Amino acid sequence: MKIALTTACLLLSLAFAPRLQAQNRLFGPSISYQYQKGNILKTGIYYASDISSKNILKIDATANFTWIQHKSTVIPEVAATYYSDMYILGLLGRAEFTPYTITPKVGFTILTLVELDFGYGFPISDKTNYRPIKGFATSLRFNIPINKPL
Repeated sequence: MKIALTTACLLLSLAFAPRLQAQNRLFGPSISYQYQKGNILKTGIYYASDISSKNILKIDATANFTWIQHKSTVIPEVAATYYSDMYILGLLGRAEFTPYTITPKVGFTILTLVELDFGYGFPISDKTNYRPIKGFATSLRFNIPINKPL
């Protein structure tokens, strides 16, 4: 009798419980490591929103901290990322823009929290007293969502 009563209570609670939905917006800090003609540590913020039931668009702004030719510098960057067919593991396309390079990338993501991508940086202009920042680029990125459902 106890089992039947417990089962009935569980079924009723499931039938009348409010529907849970995933958030359609995420924002928070991000941190990443990139190698492109040298080591680059990136920190910044991002905003991601769904554009369909399986696709997500993310915009982020970062500060790239690098040490090149015994000089440290900070390079600003904006980027846009498109996540295709998001499940647990998804594909991504990304474009990064700095005052010195445009870097298109492709890669993989786990729940948009961890990203691994590869690309090539095309030079726009050279930074004074630095070697050109261009060529093959690979990065590992961590996105930390801080918003909570209301």
